[in-house]
Amino acid sequence: MKIIIDAGHGGSDVGALGQFSCEKDITLKLAKVVGFLLRHLGYEVRLTRDDDYLPIWAERVESNKDDIFISIHCNGAPNPSVQGIETFYYKGSEKGEALARAIQGSLIDATKEVDRSVKSSDNLYVLRRTKCPAVLVEIGFITNEYEEKMLNSSDYQLKLALAIVKGIRDRGLKK
Repeated sequence: MKIIIDAGHGGSDVGALGQFSCEKDITLKLAKVVGFLLRHLGYEVRLTRDDDYLPIWAERVESNKDDIFISIHCNGAPNPSVQGIETFYYKGSEKGEALARAIQGSLIDATKEVDRSVKSSDNLYVLRRTKCPAVLVEIGFITNEYEEKMLNSSDYQLKLALAIVKGIRDRGLKK
């Protein structure tokens, strides 16, 4: 089994913008930490990108049914007071839903941030096009001043990474 970690956006696709940072940079830093921790625990890991470039979509979602896929994103909203963490899975995927619930629960336990819950979706490309259980984690709102500061903190990124890893391990996934 391989764990695929997708750092959302990249290259010319900056993703959501905050006051002083952009999504693609935060997601890449966090994906690298998650990948490092998982490798240290003996998991086989593939990052969809390890630098600031935009992967080809088809390559981004390459997987087989025995893999798991975690896509990391920052949320954005026109209303700067909106905040919280939410996790999406592909509608109808029982394994995806279980993985999303484990990761979301772990993230909320670790951060004590607003729980925007687990949601199904059938229109997110990275969830729809993978062959394996897949989740897309929105780790916070970069458009919220408080959350943007937290998302750029190394300590908070480590807290998020450890929570994502715990969520994966709580699902009992074998190395």
